[in-house]
Amino acid sequence: MKTKFLLVLILLAQTFHTQDLTGSWQGEIDLGAMKLPLILNIKKDGNKYISTAKSPKQGDKTITVDRTEFANNELIFEMKDLDASYKGQFKTDHFEGTFTQRSRDFNLDLSRTNEKNVDKISKESKIEDLGSREINTKKIDDLLNYMTENKQSVGSISIFRNGKEVYQKNFGQDQLSNVKWDSNTRYQVGSVSKLFTAIMLMQQVEKGKLNLSDKLSKYFPDAPNAYKITIETMLNHTSGLGDYVGEQYQWLFKKPVGDKVILDTIKAQGVESQPGEKTRYSNSGYYLLSRILEKITKTPYNVLLKENITNKANLKNTFSVLDNPTNVFRSYKNKDGKWLEIEDFDFHNCIGLGDIVSTPNDLNLFINALFNGKFVKKETLDRMMPTSKKPLDFGLGLMAVPFYTKVSFGHGGDTAGSHSITSYNPKDDYSVSMIINGEEYPHNALGLGILSIIYDMDYTYPKFGVDATKSVDTPEKFQKYIGDYTSPDIPMDLKIFSQDGKLFAQGKGQTSFELEYVDKDEFKFVPAKIQINFFPNQLQLLQNGKTYNFTRK
Repeated sequence: MKTKFLLVLILLAQTFHTQDLTGSWQGEIDLGAMKLPLILNIKKDGNKYISTAKSPKQGDKTITVDRTEFANNELIFEMKDLDASYKGQFKTDHFEGTFTQRSRDFNLDLSRTNEKNVDKISKESKIEDLGSREINTKKIDDLLNYMTENKQSVGSISIFRNGKEVYQKNFGQDQLSNVKWDSNTRYQVGSVSKLFTAIMLMQQVEKGKLNLSDKLSKYFPDAPNAYKITIETMLNHTSGLGDYVGEQYQWLFKKPVGDKVILDTIKAQGVESQPGEKTRYSNSGYYLLSRILEKITKTPYNVLLKENITNKANLKNTFSVLDNPTNVFRSYKNKDGKWLEIEDFDFHNCIGLGDIVSTPNDLNLFINALFNGKFVKKETLDRMMPTSKKPLDFGLGLMAVPFYTKVSFGHGGDTAGSHSITSYNPKDDYSVSMIINGEEYPHNALGLGILSIIYDMDYTYPKFGVDATKSVDTPEKFQKYIGDYTSPDIPMDLKIFSQDGKLFAQGKGQTSFELEYVDKDEFKFVPAKIQINFFPNQLQLLQNGKTYNFTRK
């Protein structure tokens, strides 16, 4: 449900002598838990540059680039369909910069390549169909055992093939203190709840009780831009509404805040764009959709869930928070080798967009039932699917889950401490549902490892144990700064460490950067305009006019 904070590192420019940019440039968008290849093909049209792009792991389809400019050593390009842009500085023989999509920033360096390398990248990204080949569940089991032994993950996974479960595992639970659990223990699945809500809305469309073109004003006339926003634009996150959960979501932890407070927050936030202009993930849209669903059916959300989803697919462990479910796992974080319980949402504040509890087995039953016509007609399901023109955008409650040239469909979900995914691959007829409620190793990276095993690809285990970022050469003057820091202001941990006599900072899952001494207990990183002030067991990070306070763990 939350949007994760990413530390932006904009690197310094070097002198670039005039040259022809035409040709192919390749790089990898650094998502932290994975790297996404991108190939940019630049041509010249008179005095202007034009370009197209491809992403081999996203199906290798041509992506339209609407603007390509180069001036003062700086390359800029925009992809309006993907709500994405790039800005990079030339350094000797390559570009170093930032790829931005939907307000999230990722490191991306681009280097020259040739057609042979482009073809090689595309071919290497193509994966053979599963066909009749069995999934190597022993390798998956070995990987999860390895993660558990190194205290990297706590969670549960289920894999279906041809509609039947071929693998299931609960992992890491034995390392939790004073916790009772069994095979029916449920987990918070976060925004996977949105797919349940979308299906129930599409059922009402099939019954003629709702139209995708209906305006929000029909149900909430006082909502922002209500006379322009439609049901469809809320379903596919193009309504332009803000996000009442947002980055500072702790206000939703302690107790139910009530519909009025949430509606007032949505109204106060207004809109960020006009409907259809941009894709911007909005919990506000799905909050309103779930209330609309209750209005047109005159039925509480949890009752609708039972009647239209769980009873039809025989889901025995899937409930709304309104059912007051029991036997639900809490979320945990690893601190000094011990799993400690962490605070999460009061899920009464997230009904219809993040309140559902379930199990991986139930989620697989659910996603298979959807693709086998138990909930909606085939033409309705087709309408819900993401369009091929915008492979990184949302459909009507469904999102693409790409892995090289293979694309599954489903939904992911994050709470303050849990991370969930359910996805189905129609081509190979398999589904994977995984819920992590204790994360040290990034869940996305773990998911990529599992998919690599499913498709019998080479996979190297990540290394744990001795922290590679730390050095025995830690000057005494840096000792008081070294440590792991956490912040109530942003959901990102910060590591301060010393290496080769220098002081570095590193956001979790991000690239480290060197800190330059300014004055007593004050350091800076000029390229990203970052200033860090140290205090006893605390630090303050200043960037772009904002201040973030951190405390040493």
